[in-house]
Amino acid sequence: MKTSYVWLIGFALLLPQAAVKVFADVEFAPIAEDTRAKGTLPPSGKALVFVFREDGAAQPTNVLIWLDGNRIGPSAPRSYYLWAVEPGMHTIASKDDRSVILTLNVQAGRNYFVEQRLTTDGKKIELRQMSYAQGRVAVNRSRLIKDGSAFAAAAFARPSTKREAKREVRSAPKPGPPASRSAQAQGIAFILKAGSVKLSSRNQSIQTTTGTVPVEFDSKASSSFGLEGEWRINNGFAVGIEYLRYSNKLTVTGTTFTSSLDVAGLLFNGKKYFSAGGIFYPYLGAGIGRATANFSGSALTGDTADYAFQMMGGLEMRWQQFGVYTELKAFSAKTKDSFGNKVDAGSRGVFVGASIMF
Repeated sequence: MKTSYVWLIGFALLLPQAAVKVFADVEFAPIAEDTRAKGTLPPSGKALVFVFREDGAAQPTNVLIWLDGNRIGPSAPRSYYLWAVEPGMHTIASKDDRSVILTLNVQAGRNYFVEQRLTTDGKKIELRQMSYAQGRVAVNRSRLIKDGSAFAAAAFARPSTKREAKREVRSAPKPGPPASRSAQAQGIAFILKAGSVKLSSRNQSIQTTTGTVPVEFDSKASSSFGLEGEWRINNGFAVGIEYLRYSNKLTVTGTTFTSSLDVAGLLFNGKKYFSAGGIFYPYLGAGIGRATANFSGSALTGDTADYAFQMMGGLEMRWQQFGVYTELKAFSAKTKDSFGNKVDAGSRGVFVGASIMF
């Protein structure tokens, strides 16, 4: 029994020493600073980059991290670095010789998450960009490493304690030229919007199988909404699909007969977003697709359909992956039935909504 106690005491004394040896070059930030880092927002005009290491390697190895040619320091399992950087291209490297490289094209006002991953034996190292959801979970269960670089200081708007290393000219392939502020992060965005819509032509003479019917539409449509999904790619371009719907009441001129016109459109869109600074992203776009117009009521019944076109412009205000969306839209849809009778179901509208990006 006595021998067992001696063995346990010896093991307890050696364990902290082994841990100190493993993490000798890693100094963690105070808990208060770690908590603050996990909830901080990107400084004005900058992006936040989290580089985390989540592996549970049996033999933890301190592996160097570099940012834009500047030596930041070593990492450790369940740890992370936090930096604030300017919009554009940035290079993150790992290992002493910087042979493991990842290039990020960042956008102001957004968070980016990069995982430094080691195999169990610590021989293979990878750098890969992770989604917001994956990165946030990993960072929340990791500990911030103390970092005196200007990049870390900018994340908290405090003075730098480490002098920036001079960037070296390397023979490795150089990243492309820094992207302008109009460059956007990639991802899938969903947009839900509602608005005020007016038909392009309120007074129309609609051809029917029994003759021409003069009608007057209400000044404003009802139940106007749009649902949109788009893929945002490099340099602010986006492509996607949109479903648009609205209804408009009509009255046959000189009578009390009424009907309802229900318009639905499915369009493929292309857009270009611009960065005006901070959270503001104005955009322009166009779309092409198909529209249907359905009449129901005592005045007119039936269906018409044809190609549809639209042009739109507006402003999106973004906070990380969430946004407020505003849009001016011109929708052209001159539909017709199987007999060739035409209806102008086009409209003009103002929409407001919300967006979320993954």
